[in-house]
Amino acid sequence: MTPELKIGLAQSNPTIGDLDGNLATILQRVQLAEKQGLDLLVFPELSLTGYPPRDLLFESDFVSRQLEALGKVEKASSKVAVFLGFVEPNPEATGRPFYNALAVFHQGRRIATYRKRLLPYYDVFDEPRYFEAGASPSVVEVSGKRIGLAICEDIWNEKGFLNRLYAADPMSDLEEAALDLVVVPSASPFHLFKNQARERLLTQVSRRLNAPVAFCNQVGGNDELLFDGCSALVKGDAVLAAGPAFEEALVIGTLSSTAAATHPAYPETEAAWVLSALEMGIRDYVRKCRASNVVVGVSGGIDSAVVVALAVRALGKEHVYALSLPTRYTSSGSKSDARLLCESIGVSFQELSIEPLFEKYRALWPEWFGHSLQGVALENVQPRIRMTLLMALANEKGALLLNTSNKSEISTGYATLYGDSAGALAVLGDLTKSQVYAVARELNKLGMRIPEGILKRAPSAELREDQTDSQSLPEYDVLDALVEERVVQVMANGESPAGAKTLFSRLYSGSEFKRAQLPPVLRVSRKAFGTGRRFPIAKR
Repeated sequence: MTPELKIGLAQSNPTIGDLDGNLATILQRVQLAEKQGLDLLVFPELSLTGYPPRDLLFESDFVSRQLEALGKVEKASSKVAVFLGFVEPNPEATGRPFYNALAVFHQGRRIATYRKRLLPYYDVFDEPRYFEAGASPSVVEVSGKRIGLAICEDIWNEKGFLNRLYAADPMSDLEEAALDLVVVPSASPFHLFKNQARERLLTQVSRRLNAPVAFCNQVGGNDELLFDGCSALVKGDAVLAAGPAFEEALVIGTLSSTAAATHPAYPETEAAWVLSALEMGIRDYVRKCRASNVVVGVSGGIDSAVVVALAVRALGKEHVYALSLPTRYTSSGSKSDARLLCESIGVSFQELSIEPLFEKYRALWPEWFGHSLQGVALENVQPRIRMTLLMALANEKGALLLNTSNKSEISTGYATLYGDSAGALAVLGDLTKSQVYAVARELNKLGMRIPEGILKRAPSAELREDQTDSQSLPEYDVLDALVEERVVQVMANGESPAGAKTLFSRLYSGSEFKRAQLPPVLRVSRKAFGTGRRFPIAKR
């Protein structure tokens, strides 16, 4: 073994709960590391179970089977030191039942176990539900090098990050340890600008400890959480090696690597980051749910167009079924653009008028209830008819139905419960309308050819004559700023009109019951609708 450590970061995409599959991937990476002459191989946080395992941890034999898998990794570590995240049972009679732990294997045996000390309990995180916090720092010696250990959140209590949420400061315990390296397995989920924040953090930690930091992050989609990877070996201001965004990789570097020599090309715009994240999210959600195909209801509007295009990029056109279900209120432009979109990207497409079914509802209602159905109640029959047909097609095809609602609509309840709010996955549920248009333009750069008519037509639900969204909502540029201010808690630039704020507040407060019944929303912002946002439904 050379004095210069050759370090591998196994940026991996585990499937939560797939202990056999995850173990196989880990063992393959260990073998590859041996062939490439690596000295150290670092895996992400909780690599055996996948992150976050949530209440799977309470299944009767889940953790014990994971420990059996851990033993197989130990046996495979004879030629390379392996740093592997796992769930460790708490041997004490009191406290939470588990530790979020890191095992260090070297020469076929475990030489150290480190327990995560800072357990996040905000937004999408709820680790104290399962894990007891570790109490001690850990430094391990491998090949004469002193290596400090930390797990994800342990490094985030730096000044300027997370507003110092914790009294403990694990990094302070390592400041005088004379380290040669800090190893940080992580499962740090993506949102816009997160990677830039991580790079600043890693630089700050490296400077503080006067040691390089080997940060290995999980990649892939696990339900609504998207992990971008972007693993890195950082020494002060220099990124010595870096992993790609949204892809698995074995990232290799040494402590004398040329700065940024292996730095991959990351997306160049916000829209490109979001596009890549959503594409990965669709692909992994479908695959990890053991499905192959998806169904999308296409209206001729921007949201369904973007979802179809993303699905094609994620899964391939042969795995996407598009169904257009117009009524008398659907414009000829919407119908022709829906067809043009699907034909141009080559997906299976059918247009079926639901007018006969809609008319049947209208005709039967007076017979059943003694009066005609009017107003919003009548309008909402249309999306519910559509959803019945879309779900039937999904059942028949063994496919998942992709929801097309965006964050601006969800914020205001501008979706029909059990109609267009339904589905298996809300692809655009964390994008404002403005962001949807930006992603559409990015898709067109990549050859998806969303028709110009879709990009220019005024948004409309087309549930009544001459309807536009602006009749019921503030204009989208105003609405999107209000969504950012209220939901993401970022102050909007400038002042929104008082009337728009009043309308938004009323719509937002009155639609919590709809948001509670959404499918999982792919998270791309700091605050998405879903597990990271917990509001009561019956409230005032």
